[in-house]
Amino acid sequence: MKSNVTKYLILVSVISFLLTFLVLIYVILFFPTKEYKEYVLFVEKGDSLNTVAYKLEKEGIIDNRRIFVLLGKLVGIEKKLVPSAYKFNTHMNIFEVIDVILNEKIYTIKVRIPEGSTSYDVDRILSDVKLTKPGDIIKAVRDPELIKKYGIKFDRLEGFLYPSTYYIPFYYKDKPKEIVEIFVKTFFKKIDRSEYTSLASKVGLDFEKAVILASIIEKEAGRPKEEKYLVSSVFHNRLKKGIQLASCATVIYGLIDKDMWKNNNLQKWHLSYDTPYNTYLRRGLPKTPISNPSFESLKAAVMPYETDYFYFVSKNDGTHVFSKTYQEHLKYTKIYQIDYWKNYKQNNKN
Repeated sequence: MKSNVTKYLILVSVISFLLTFLVLIYVILFFPTKEYKEYVLFVEKGDSLNTVAYKLEKEGIIDNRRIFVLLGKLVGIEKKLVPSAYKFNTHMNIFEVIDVILNEKIYTIKVRIPEGSTSYDVDRILSDVKLTKPGDIIKAVRDPELIKKYGIKFDRLEGFLYPSTYYIPFYYKDKPKEIVEIFVKTFFKKIDRSEYTSLASKVGLDFEKAVILASIIEKEAGRPKEEKYLVSSVFHNRLKKGIQLASCATVIYGLIDKDMWKNNNLQKWHLSYDTPYNTYLRRGLPKTPISNPSFESLKAAVMPYETDYFYFVSKNDGTHVFSKTYQEHLKYTKIYQIDYWKNYKQNNKN
């Protein structure tokens, strides 16, 4: 009888110990006990599972690198250790940490490049989210090796930074050339060079000139997409007649390029200030694109509507009125610009 009681007590003690041990393990593995802290792990080329474990243990993301290595080998995360970045925090358990790497949940930054952005805009956008430093993208866009790699005949990759929403791997932080390549590669995924060259040749342009024209259309056209094709027709008609394009957008880009564009205020003297982009003074297209155009603008550049229009003026509502003659253009300019702004100032004096 006494022997049975003793066995019973021993069994109870063992079960209690095991339960306590299991609860302790559960708490250690699944309940955060540390102060919250985030850490971005950079996996570099050649990093082993041991190297990754050491980095995670050092930053307090895991408590025991040996257990991490053991579990990592069991699930095969060694095969996933390619150059990349992952984001962790100290409230994650070891299984969550392993899951991030195993399922390649790389850390990315969402970046939106709006249609018509310039490389200067892109530089600001990326530096604002701390992926690059101010000026880095401008340097990368003008990198001779990168330009040569994509066979571009300009001194910059302006026009080829395809506007879209991107999820840029954080691994590319402070790697502006790699980031620029993401945009350029996207451009050439959307635009087949040989097909686009063929379309451009039908309207008297080559590949590069078509992209330049598209970049101007992007800046000048209004909201309705049909306007892009009308604006394109105006510029094509002017190019055929040897008339200056007279685009304010090109003038502004030339001023930006010389760091002379201040307060977003185009003044009359700007139109007579000569730069390679002043299409009021120079005939033909400017020397490079002036923005990064949308697919629709790229399409409009090589597929313009057939019109007799040579002029257009903004109606101040996102649309334009188009004219065949200069006299007609002057009439609309008076209505929609001179009189409109005169009335606007009078009505907003107080």
